[in-house]
Amino acid sequence: MVPNHSLTPPIRSRKILFRFIFVSLLLSFFINSSALGSDVTRWGAKISKTKFGETAPPTLKLPEGWRLLEDEKFTGLNPREYYFTIEADGKNLPAPEISVSWPNVSVSTVYGAQWLNPNETGELKLRLHSSKAPTGFTSVLPKSGAVSMGIFHNVEGLQAGKYRGIPYPKNEIQAHLNYLFAAREMMREMGFTDSEDSVKGTINLYGFETNFPNGHVDFPPHFHIMLMWNGWQDNHFCHYILNEKGRIIHNSAQVMENGITIREKTGIQPLGSTMEFPDATGKIRFSVYLREDGTGLEMSVPGMKKQAMIRSE
Repeated sequence: MVPNHSLTPPIRSRKILFRFIFVSLLLSFFINSSALGSDVTRWGAKISKTKFGETAPPTLKLPEGWRLLEDEKFTGLNPREYYFTIEADGKNLPAPEISVSWPNVSVSTVYGAQWLNPNETGELKLRLHSSKAPTGFTSVLPKSGAVSMGIFHNVEGLQAGKYRGIPYPKNEIQAHLNYLFAAREMMREMGFTDSEDSVKGTINLYGFETNFPNGHVDFPPHFHIMLMWNGWQDNHFCHYILNEKGRIIHNSAQVMENGITIREKTGIQPLGSTMEFPDATGKIRFSVYLREDGTGLEMSVPGMKKQAMIRSE
């Protein structure tokens, strides 16, 4: 059974009742084309089928000089969609128009490209406008004080990368969502959702993806608690790794300062360990203790007499 995660402050013995408000905002991948170090330009898109099912891949007709990237992190087919990336030699090349032939497949939506002839039958005419194939399914919840939260949606049948060919991790997926929402309430209880100024930086709560988006290896199943500033250059973050029962087995911690990974603070932290989270001022804003039995986390804030706990039951 997937554990139910509840928030229980151990010093003030009361339960906090909260409701989850899901506000889905599609995280845009539609950014301008970026030139790569090898002097090439890449564009990508995703084509969703009307019906979920196995099909042959479509055929792309590309302008002269453009080629399809065959690697799974760039191009792939699953029961729901076909995503692809094309490239050509040269920097900052304008987005091309392409044709896509997909016999006997009804198309519902195109992402990362303008569908120029949606009311016509036959070949699709597309004008690309995304530098990556927008393969992710992401919801960003409204920021609460200093706390930001992103939900990465997973769909059975779309596994790729290290998740391809293994059982769909449905228990871990449900458990990590429970942990994320409970962690947000833990942050609320300890005052970090009251004001953006509660830390000099941002507290990020993120999940994981099973569909290998643009080559991101989000394996094994886990959830994140992070305190970061200066973009991704300065970051203290935990990857709480989950087993098939939804229990935490360890924290794969990483600390970055000015874009450099601090080796002595980075690595596996076992059950029973504590990680401290400083902000841009250098002050420790909170610490998180990983319970010895893997059933949850306990949070402490310097100067506060209470603690907060999230745990599985």
